[in-house]
Amino acid sequence: MIEYTQLVKVCSAFMEPLSIVSTERLLNGFSNDNFLIRTQQSAYLLKCYKTQWPAIGLQAQQELSKQFICPKPIWTDKKNNYAAFNYIEGDIAQNNTQQNLISKLAKVHAYPVKTPPMNIAQELLYYQQSDIYKHHQLQIEHALKSIAKMPYSEGFCHNDLVKDNIIVNTSGMYLIDFEYAQTNDIYFDLAALAVSFNLNEQSREALLNSYKTYLKKEGEFYHSTKKLDYYSVLFLVLCIGWYEQRDINTKSVGLRAQLIKLLKTL
Repeated sequence: MIEYTQLVKVCSAFMEPLSIVSTERLLNGFSNDNFLIRTQQSAYLLKCYKTQWPAIGLQAQQELSKQFICPKPIWTDKKNNYAAFNYIEGDIAQNNTQQNLISKLAKVHAYPVKTPPMNIAQELLYYQQSDIYKHHQLQIEHALKSIAKMPYSEGFCHNDLVKDNIIVNTSGMYLIDFEYAQTNDIYFDLAALAVSFNLNEQSREALLNSYKTYLKKEGEFYHSTKKLDYYSVLFLVLCIGWYEQRDINTKSVGLRAQLIKLLKTL
């Protein structure tokens, strides 16, 4: 892990080191090392990426921050995998999908950049030797086949809308951590919200109805709670596989219960 002296040296690239009042390692991020840097006037988030450099996500955040959807990247160092952002004060979202969040998600999906689409089936294969995949392989394959028969709703997606990546404060709700952002079926993000907030059947229907109201063109959205359910199954399997592969079992217990409950309705 990065030492304090190295941390100060890194920060000197985008701020005056003597102005630092405090530094704190944030423990809610699992993919990267994240640090909260405070000065008298401002607060910054320093991300130290452990894997790939998220060029697409960083560029998207640069543009989407202008619409107050996410924090703005203020400095990047691709060579060393560092990026600094304006820090958004607030709490992790807990139990709602406010209109403010849904409207911002629709704007993310409308971001005019197209990338190679996320391949859900391929992502799932990373966990094909896991207990969760083996136990539910038939249901996973059924969900994939069912989705393939439905219209594809393309958009620029966040692809990691767990609650930890949704910050709420008095100004509204904000999205953070766009490392996995790329073109995908927008139902993947909607399913992430349904799973993250553990929405019941009525709330899942309300989510789709609300999302539809924020689209610019009528008729461009294929409304299907069944499609939402199938994508929720796939999102749950991916999350459970990711957490358990890293022995973060406290995160997977509730997700497993949610998956079992959902599969009984399909």
